[in-house]
Amino acid sequence: MRPSRRAGWVALAVSAATLAALFFSSCEKRTIELPSGYTGEAARNPYLAAQRVLERLGTKVQSLPDLSALARLPPENATLIVPTARRALGRARAAELLEWVARGGHLVVVSWQLFDDPQRSPDPVLDPIGVRQYLNDFAAEEPDGELPEPGPPADPPPAPRAPQPLVTEASFVDDEAAEEPSAPEIARAHFSDRDAPLSVEFDPAFRFELAPEAAELEVFAIADANGAHWVSVQEGRGFVTALTDDYFMTHPKIGEWDHAELVYRLAHFEGRDGPVWIVYGDDYPSALALVLRHAWMVLASAGLLLVLWLWSASRRFGPLAPDPPRERRELMEHVRAAGRFQWRRGAARELLVATREALLARVRERHPALASAEPAEQAERLAGLSGLTRESVERALAWQTDVEAGRFAQNVATLEKIRRSL
Repeated sequence: MRPSRRAGWVALAVSAATLAALFFSSCEKRTIELPSGYTGEAARNPYLAAQRVLERLGTKVQSLPDLSALARLPPENATLIVPTARRALGRARAAELLEWVARGGHLVVVSWQLFDDPQRSPDPVLDPIGVRQYLNDFAAEEPDGELPEPGPPADPPPAPRAPQPLVTEASFVDDEAAEEPSAPEIARAHFSDRDAPLSVEFDPAFRFELAPEAAELEVFAIADANGAHWVSVQEGRGFVTALTDDYFMTHPKIGEWDHAELVYRLAHFEGRDGPVWIVYGDDYPSALALVLRHAWMVLASAGLLLVLWLWSASRRFGPLAPDPPRERRELMEHVRAAGRFQWRRGAARELLVATREALLARVRERHPALASAEPAEQAERLAGLSGLTRESVERALAWQTDVEAGRFAQNVATLEKIRRSL
């Protein structure tokens, strides 16, 4: 190997070793967990954590994918939680839910519309009971930051207004700490059987207001400085609870503050001990999903009938029938069968003519002189040769067609006997 090439390989190895040493001396091996999101049932049902909490505390919970799964309503001592927008809920079904509440049920819904929105669609659950949701206008509470236009000296500008809190001290953003995140607005939920109130967090952008007739039926509410976020109204012997948002029931928010206990108290509102049904989906199911859900017995029966038909069509009844033996028949049987066939199809004249032609051909071959004789002489000589009477020979040689089977067979037999006697 040349010295120059060897020096090049050495330099390359030294460089590689230097880079490896630099890499391992300056880099540190660490394991980083990247969030992959929820999978399985937790990805489909955001209220799965609430369901697990209630089940661990001894409450029976049933999750439903959409409102159409409510083929029957839960018992009157149950709590039905419908936190979705209820787009698939019609007026008739909403009336059934309110009747179920009047019999003693507890219906929990989340409001997804503003009452003063001109484009809102009527809410068949909250509108009849007078619960209305509004948007908190924080911008209206903020001070006007613009400087007044310079005016005449005689009219001095008004003194600047001190900044006022938007709603509470926790939600006010100071100019000096504008870049620091504001503290969340925490509501205090007071319960008669608990000494200290529960600390819960709601979306401060929304609030509830009750119609005058609904204010008299209010039995419980949770509010903060931004307004009421939980309102429970009595309807008959039951209750309707309206929420501005349901974040405290979803994961991972249920693990913050006192949200888990609030979920339990919602499920056992006013001492209820019945099951809890949670409708976590709002999409209207497809036709196939409806058939599978409500007509699965019909599909199962049709599938069973199809399997039975395929099974019956693939099986034979009894053993295979053996092939009949191939019988050997005599030639005369075929001749008789051919004659009967010709007779049935009206070919008697052709058969009689063919027999006479065969006889005359034999006469011309054996007795040429007799072939040119007169019919009377021909009949007499043929009667002598065959031993038959002259009358039977004349009748057989006549050219009239016999339509009777007996006479036809007799004439053919006479002609055949004369031909054999020549």
